[in-house]
Amino acid sequence: MHHLFVGRPARTMLLSSAGLLLAGCFSGCSLLPSSPATPGVPATAALPDASIAYTLSGQSGLPVVFQSAMGDGKDVWAKVVPEVAKQHRVLVYDRPGYGDSKKTTTPRDPCTIAAQQRALLAQAGLKPPYVLVGHGLGGLYQYVYARLYPQDVAGLVLLDPTHPQQWSRMQTDASTYAMLVKTRRKLMFNSTESAEFDAQTQCLQHVDMSSPLRVPAMLLVRDKFGIEEMGSFENVVRAQEKDWQRLSGAPAIERITGAGYYIQKDNPVIVNEAVKMVAKKK
Repeated sequence: MHHLFVGRPARTMLLSSAGLLLAGCFSGCSLLPSSPATPGVPATAALPDASIAYTLSGQSGLPVVFQSAMGDGKDVWAKVVPEVAKQHRVLVYDRPGYGDSKKTTTPRDPCTIAAQQRALLAQAGLKPPYVLVGHGLGGLYQYVYARLYPQDVAGLVLLDPTHPQQWSRMQTDASTYAMLVKTRRKLMFNSTESAEFDAQTQCLQHVDMSSPLRVPAMLLVRDKFGIEEMGSFENVVRAQEKDWQRLSGAPAIERITGAGYYIQKDNPVIVNEAVKMVAKKK
């Protein structure tokens, strides 16, 4: 998938915000006995403005809600969900136009998508507060959800989230790569991807981003960039990671050694541990 714009397993790294060494599954990892996760139960929510396919797994515990990047359905979390579902109720879903969810004519701006997710969670019977996990553009959507409905949110885990100003900064500071993205949008994006890409900042003027979130948060970012991403685009992303730390209130930027854009595939253990750590701070 084109990473909004657009592995080896990660080696040992230190999650500095918790002082917990992860990767080789030392004593604190998932070696302790835990109840097996219940298999995912597929369902469809018929909302007023969309029909959304989702899967629920796990029996109890603080609900964890996963939001995928542009172009991705719920399957990208397949390596993460079973472990998280041992301790939490887990919901993964396909946004309209992806996977098993039909396209919708509803606007695809972050605020509308956050509102749809809230309606989905209510219909699925999941009561807040939630731990929200988001990747890429899905990270921006989860951040906006936390801003619009702070009473619903217990914590946030962001994986290489798309910054609110990423596209505007790309066009000024990484113009060659921005031209490549424009070409990809024209030739490769489907209608849903194009709608999300074009609307990624449309409601953000109504979202207060002046201060950090007041919930536990972790910010996980990749270590590796593709050849065409290196240079000016990588510099834009790295600079905006620092601002993401400010926006989210995360105590540190956790760079995942050896991981590319899909951290949840390259190192699911790290993502699982991040969810556990955020949930424990609730």
